Amino acid sequence: MIPASYKPKKRFMQLAITEARRARDRGDYPIGAVITRLTGRREVVIASAGNRVKTSGSSIKHVELEMLKYVSSGYGRYLPDFVLYSTHEPCAMCAGACVWSRIGAVVYGVSQEDIAAYGRKRGTEDYKWRACLIPCRLVLEKGNHRIPVIGGFLRQECQRLFSYRPS
Repeated sequence: MIPASYKPKKRFMQLAITEARRARDRGDYPIGAVITRLTGRREVVIASAGNRVKTSGSSIKHVELEMLKYVSSGYGRYLPDFVLYSTHEPCAMCAGACVWSRIGAVVYGVSQEDIAAYGRKRGTEDYKWRACLIPCRLVLEKGNHRIPVIGGFLRQECQRLFSYRPS
């Protein structure tokens, strides 16, 4: 169980940002995620990855969902001692998977509204894919287990991913 006093760590979100850049470099949306495990005072990375929606050809191959499936396969179906870090706020589908897996906490950088606003302002197709703007907090609140949500963590760094292009 993640304590109410939990403070997210910059290094884990920075790893998610690195994974997001790698995703963009291979032609995917620049979204990255990390799952950590908290045991006592020690928190370690269990897995990290970038989005594969475009390269997989699957609209549901969201990095958060894939990470939850991967970690559950090794640690069991419930993950109360684990924290999901994502550069982007999880969509309703991924938030639902967090409920089902009983993830201990969710930390994200940019909100769905940040993403939608960028798409409206820039007119880019890359950020018009959020068709279901339901905040993850709303989905998580409907579950039977309290899942803390920390949004806007390293938000500016995550917003820079919107304009990141491979070099």
